[in-house]
Amino acid sequence: MPSNPTPQAAPAAPAVREQIPRPLLGAAAVTAVESLVALVYVLWLLVEAFVGTPRERGQAIAVAVTFLIFAVPLPLVPRGLARASMRARTPAVMMQLLALWVAYFMVQAHFWIGAVPTVAAAVVGLVCIFAPASTAALTKHWREDESPEGT
Repeated sequence: MPSNPTPQAAPAAPAVREQIPRPLLGAAAVTAVESLVALVYVLWLLVEAFVGTPRERGQAIAVAVTFLIFAVPLPLVPRGLARASMRARTPAVMMQLLALWVAYFMVQAHFWIGAVPTVAAAVVGLVCIFAPASTAALTKHWREDESPEGT
């Protein structure tokens, strides 16, 4: 037996996961539902373009493909919000503003059953995204990429 045994490394403490604020999790939930609705709408458009009787089949397919291009990356937004990634904030805000824009046209068409939940979800999403706790969590590591002063 050696007289000077090799010291063993102390077991590392389990990593403490940062607490994500509830408003930010609420914003993630709202954007997740909106992402799911957008993907379901794309599937419905595609089915209707091929199975239904659209006036302009080519236009229906073009709209479906355009929505598909925009809808596929949408589930990444709530994932980023749930991880307090600042990169998810701008797409989340844009998603809420787009929802308000779509709701405006729903109101113009007197489609209240779609307009009311769309406006409610967008407003709740914006309030949750801009809540002070959410802003603090999203901007916590904002300046870590900057070099220290004087170097």
